[in-house]
Amino acid sequence: MPSVPRYLDNWGGVWAEGSIDVPAIVADVAGRLGITTEKADPAVQAAIDYICDDTGLGVLELPGDDQRLVKFGIPLLAMRMYQDAPTLGGETNNVDPTFQGIFTPSHLYSHLNEYWRHLNVNWGFA
Repeated sequence: MPSVPRYLDNWGGVWAEGSIDVPAIVADVAGRLGITTEKADPAVQAAIDYICDDTGLGVLELPGDDQRLVKFGIPLLAMRMYQDAPTLGGETNNVDPTFQGIFTPSHLYSHLNEYWRHLNVNWGFA
């Protein structure tokens, strides 16, 4: 006896074909940051997980043809995650008081969520 009903066997691989191309996004992020793909991969994986948690979608449900998501949302969030400073002000130490660092928003996804907000799963009744 098959593990799933016969009609579901015909659907094998549908989600995998429609899912995002992670290696292409990793290569894009690595190129933008000037780092290796091995260093960029954890940031891309974390960005994808973050977006899935924020939208309520599974990884295989993310649309691979959504340009807002795959060309801007995931790469920009991955870049921000890779470059994230451990403190909100970006200060590295108290030795050099003239260094202010870069501004890091309190919410890491600040304004980037507009690239995937249209994918949010809304629960409840209208």
